[in-house]
Amino acid sequence: MFDLIEDTVGRHDFLLTPCSAETFKIIYGHTEPHRGCFGNLSAALKQFDIKPDDIHISFNVFMNVDINSASGKVVVLPPKSRAGDYILIEARMDLIVGLTACSAEMSNNYSFKPIGYLIES
Repeated sequence: MFDLIEDTVGRHDFLLTPCSAETFKIIYGHTEPHRGCFGNLSAALKQFDIKPDDIHISFNVFMNVDINSASGKVVVLPPKSRAGDYILIEARMDLIVGLTACSAEMSNNYSFKPIGYLIES
């Protein structure tokens, strides 16, 4: 589908599904959570007839997720990325890509900042 051409961080995640309103209820105890990445992706991809049940996993760029060797639990660690870090991806076929900036507190080291992106054809 694509080649990863450059990567200044070297740590990304394919383990976690996109966060959702349910995630924020369970992990953070939010009583009125926002829709999260899953809701954002569902809304953005609806125009392409991609249904929520078709969104299984995401490529969580810059997310630092590991498995605790003692407990076997998946843990979200502070990101290793710094300002100016980037990845360069080259598509090998036509793709529908949904982007969302993670709003999960732990994934962002409890600090939210804008993420820039550029799509060239």
